[in-house]
Amino acid sequence: MPFIANIAQLKSLAIVGTAKNVGKTESLNYILGALRERHPELQLALTSIGIDGELRDQVTQTDKPEITLHNGMRFVTAENFFRKKLLPAEIFDIDRIYSSSIGRLIYARARGIGKTLIAGPPSTGGLRRVVARMSQEGVDLTLIDGALSRLSLASPSVAEGMVLATGSAYSAQPEQLIKRMRELMRLIRLPQLADRELAEQLAEVDKGVRLLTTEGAIVDPGFASALTPDMWRDTTWLAEGDMLYVPGVVSDKLLNQLRLIKRHRQLVVKDFTRIFASGQAVQSYLATGREIKTLYSSKLMAVTFNPLAPSGYRLDSERMCERLSEALGVPVYDVRRL
Repeated sequence: MPFIANIAQLKSLAIVGTAKNVGKTESLNYILGALRERHPELQLALTSIGIDGELRDQVTQTDKPEITLHNGMRFVTAENFFRKKLLPAEIFDIDRIYSSSIGRLIYARARGIGKTLIAGPPSTGGLRRVVARMSQEGVDLTLIDGALSRLSLASPSVAEGMVLATGSAYSAQPEQLIKRMRELMRLIRLPQLADRELAEQLAEVDKGVRLLTTEGAIVDPGFASALTPDMWRDTTWLAEGDMLYVPGVVSDKLLNQLRLIKRHRQLVVKDFTRIFASGQAVQSYLATGREIKTLYSSKLMAVTFNPLAPSGYRLDSERMCERLSEALGVPVYDVRRL
C-alpha cells in the first residue's frame, strides 16, 4: 500500500488507537510485516507508551494479538518482561533514569523470531530519549505503540508520523463513529503557527499560560495553568494582546471563557493532543471567527479500521472504510483485508 512507502521515509511513527480493541496491535503487526517485506534494508525498532503487548485485554478480557519481533529488530521493554520474553535477544543498553515496579528499561536486539511484552517510558522525555538512542544504534525507523488516552506521548514533538486505528469498539453506530472521527480529524489538521521563531520560544514554556501582545512580546500573567479559577475573576490582563498560548490541557471551560473575551482572537497550543474539549466546544469557538493553531503539526499517514467490536457486533468493513475515507479525506484500511 502507498502509505507503507511513506512510512518508510520517517524516523519515528506512532500507532495510536482511538479506543481499546480497535485493532491497533494488528495494525502495528501489519506495518512491521509490510516494512520487512517491501523495505528489508530498513533497521526497525519498537517501543511502547507505557505497557502494551499483553495476551488478554485487562479491561474487556478479550484475546489480544501479540507483537511479533524478527531477527535484528531492536526493542525496548521493562527488565521483568525481558526475562519472560519468548525469543532470543541480547541487551545493548539499560536506561538507568527510568525505573518502575516492573524494572528498568532494557534496550535489546532480537536474535531470532519471537514475542514479548513491550513496556516503554511513560513520558514524552523518555520516548524522545528512546528514539534518539535507537538512532545512535543505527535504527532507521522507531515505531511507538500508543493509545489515545495517552496520545500526548505520541504527539508530533515525539513522533514524525502517526497511524490512527479506529473501529466498532470506538462506536458501533456508523453515523456516530464518522462524527467522532471528523471531530478528531479537525484537531489533527489544525494549522501550524507560521512564525517558527515564536514557536521555538513558546515550545520552551511547559507551565502556565502566555499572552502575546500586539508588539510581539511574550507576557507571563502569573497563572499556574489554564485551569486556574483566578484567570477569570479579573480578565483585564487579557487586554494586552489577542493571542493566548496554553501549553497544557485545553478544556470546554477554557474555550467557552475565551469566546466571551472580545479582544481575544487566537489560541495557540503545543499540538492537537492537548485539546480535551468536546467537538461542540471547539466548533463553537471556531464559529466565532477565532483560530486555534499549534506549535507542531501532525503527519497522519493513514487510518485503519477494525469492523469487529468486543461484544461481537460487526460493521460492514468495505462500506465503512469507503465512508470514513470520504468523510476524513485520508486513506482508510482494514488491515485484515489487505
